[in-house]
Amino acid sequence: MVHLGINDKLPPGQKSIVTVGNFDGVHKGHAILIDEVVKRCKAEDARSVVVTFNPHTRSVVYPELSQMLITTQDEKEILIESFGVDYLLVIPFNEQFSRLPSEDFVRTILADKLNCKGWVMGEGHSVGKNRCGKKNLLPEVVSKYHIKTIIANLYTQEDMVISSTQIRKLIIEGRISDAVALLGHPYLIRVQRTVGTKVGTKLGYPTLNFRKPSSQKVIPPAGVYAAELNFSGSKIQGALYFGNCPTFPDRDTHFEFHAFDLGNTEPINGEWCNIWLHRFIRKDIVFSNESELTVQIAQDINDIKEYFSQETMNGFNQREQAGHH
Repeated sequence: MVHLGINDKLPPGQKSIVTVGNFDGVHKGHAILIDEVVKRCKAEDARSVVVTFNPHTRSVVYPELSQMLITTQDEKEILIESFGVDYLLVIPFNEQFSRLPSEDFVRTILADKLNCKGWVMGEGHSVGKNRCGKKNLLPEVVSKYHIKTIIANLYTQEDMVISSTQIRKLIIEGRISDAVALLGHPYLIRVQRTVGTKVGTKLGYPTLNFRKPSSQKVIPPAGVYAAELNFSGSKIQGALYFGNCPTFPDRDTHFEFHAFDLGNTEPINGEWCNIWLHRFIRKDIVFSNESELTVQIAQDINDIKEYFSQETMNGFNQREQAGHH
């Protein structure tokens, strides 16, 4: 996937089919749009382009509201690339750009820069200042520039449109399995390796430690999760603990990952890795002593191994469950 800046253009003679949005979470609804773009490009000898914004448009249009993100920009790009998209255009979104009329956006971005011949969008999608008025006139504006409007049906889950707001709420409540069902992939958290205190090693369950993500990232409640660690081309199953280790004093909130089979390699200090959350196992608990904690860790690991074993037996769709990876 080639990354484009706001001043870049597609090579002369290349036509494109695009989809446009914030794509926070890159969930099943977004997947319908992106898959449609990629499929049509293969049939029409065009290049697939996803146009997105950084930061999230709502953080600029409604700065008084806190904007918690399901996906950071890096995470969003990882997920979008997994669809086989040719180009990703990230538009720096600011107050000036938010005032750009819809027709100017279509002309300067889609027509001039991307030589766009088709725009895949959901029903009622709109962009630009005033959102083309009360009635959505966007398809009319688009057609002026010989761009075909392709409306995709986003009603994918019990006749409800899947939304990032829905998913955000589920993650905050710790309902990871429900969130994963709407995302179409495990919940991705990009984290940076750091040095731990070796408490896990002392207990007989060595862990890799990671810093807590940025404050804008939606994080589930503290506790234990079935997860996979992805780094340097490896994907390893294990147990993830997130919290401040209340059994031990003076610990900061952090992530600890116990790998079931780490092999001979591990991420170095400072390296960025991907953690994929599959299921919530239990909430954070204060234990009266290390022995109690060790017994519980053994139970957690057993529960997680059983979960992954069951998933393998069920033959789950690897493409959907692993974010198209």
